[in-house]
This record gives sequence, C-alpha cells and structure tokens, in this order.
Amino acid sequence: MLRRRTELKSSRGTVWPPKVLARLRERDRRCVGWVIGMPGLCAGELQPDHVRASGGMGMKSPSTLENGAMLCAIHHQVKSLNGREWRPKLIDYIEGRAA
Repeated sequence: MLRRRTELKSSRGTVWPPKVLARLRERDRRCVGWVIGMPGLCAGELQPDHVRASGGMGMKSPSTLENGAMLCAIHHQVKSLNGREWRPKLIDYIEGRAA
C-alpha cells in the first residue's frame, strides 16, 4: 500500500482569549505552583497553563478561567512532567478561587 505524505500545518501555539488571560492574571497574580506545594523555586516567565488534559493527542483543552492557572516556567515544566500528581491539586486551587 502506498501512503501519501502531506506537510503538517505549523502550530499556531496556544492562544488564550485576551479577556480570559487578563482575568487569569488578575486572579492568580503570581505563580500558583508554590501555593499548591510544587517543588523548586519559582523562576522564569509567568505563563498561563491548561490544567485539565485535552483528552487526545494534538487536541487542546479549552482556554477558560476554569481550566487555567498561572505558573512560572519551572513549575509549568513540573506540572507537564507529573500531570497526574499536580492536575488534581491545581483543579482544587481553581475551584477554591471560584467559591
């Protein structure tokens, strides 16, 4: 069987709606990694992070206030490498801030 190969579209990266990003920054104000007990010092640029998994390869989870948290570059990497440990704690943080 012959396979046809096509070029993949380049990713535009994650785009957060400006209003959501502004509310996320206002809510968190700083890296929340240390708030939930992530190891290591905060370092690097503050970044919005999708807390919940997307559910599929190549899919992106929603860029909403209920699915985001501000993390420094170090804690963003910690969460990415150990999502099963840190996602539930980040979700608890988000739900606690919404109350």
